[in-house]
Amino acid sequence: MISKVEYLWLGAESILTKILQRPIDDPIFRDLANSTTILIEELIKFNIPASNNVKDLRTNSISLSNIISSSSDPTNLSPSLYLKSLGEKAYDVGSQIESIYISGSLTIDELFNELQDIRQNLSRLSKEYPLSTQKNAQHYDMINHILNLITRSSKDPLLTQKDAHYFYSRLDQILNLITRFHDKFVHIEKEIQDIQKLYRGYNNFQGFSNIINYINENESIYKQMFDTKIVKEKLDFERRQMDQLTAIDHEIIRVKESLNLYKNDLVDFIERIIYLNNRKIITHEDDQMLNQVINRVNNAKGTWKEMDDSKNNRMFRIEN
Repeated sequence: MISKVEYLWLGAESILTKILQRPIDDPIFRDLANSTTILIEELIKFNIPASNNVKDLRTNSISLSNIISSSSDPTNLSPSLYLKSLGEKAYDVGSQIESIYISGSLTIDELFNELQDIRQNLSRLSKEYPLSTQKNAQHYDMINHILNLITRSSKDPLLTQKDAHYFYSRLDQILNLITRFHDKFVHIEKEIQDIQKLYRGYNNFQGFSNIINYINENESIYKQMFDTKIVKEKLDFERRQMDQLTAIDHEIIRVKESLNLYKNDLVDFIERIIYLNNRKIITHEDDQMLNQVINRVNNAKGTWKEMDDSKNNRMFRIEN
């Protein structure tokens, strides 16, 4: 059992340590607000063609495949199978694009909730600065109070160890949330790049230009069976949609990189927060900036919900 002298010595030692480690106004929560604002600004600019316009490539490709297979050498199935493969991959990409709006809406909603929790606890800290009144309590609480009185030059409270661990958990939860959303963009980017390779004819494999050449070489046969104007329209549609996938890929990469930067910032915040217990001063500016970014996130929630709800009626920002 610790003696009274030993206890007082430990208390004095703790006070001296605290004096040497002066409180700091680390801007971690303002940095979080700024990083989140940058991410939200990138997310609300995100808009790509309705998923069905990409998924329609499957119907178009199958139609072209049927045209070719019905009027060509039955032993040469390569062009027909190629078009079916191209159409299936396009459908998969369209489905992934469709899911990103649902995932985005849920992600922003959860981010809003996590940031609200952080802000509410900061507000609580700024309102509560109690001195324990229990007789046997809580001597250590009294020492902590004395430490704060000695070392602080303002009335702003300090981040306690318990609070630091709480904020660590919240930041870690946001990191996991953003990582899952980021990974969806990584997957879509890979899917688009795979279909682009198939379309262009990667590494000496058949590409869409071979299909066009094949149809041109056998135009006299197709004229007898199909309206060549319709065939040409289908080929043009295929080209337009594949060109549009390139624009979509640029948009996917842009948001993916923004999410990656935010992830890196979150890792930094998580590493910093643990070392700020009993040192970080909680200021009014921390609360104010978090409140501002929470309002922005709330507005983004509405924007993404509208995009999710609109589905196939979503307006294009990327022009045909």
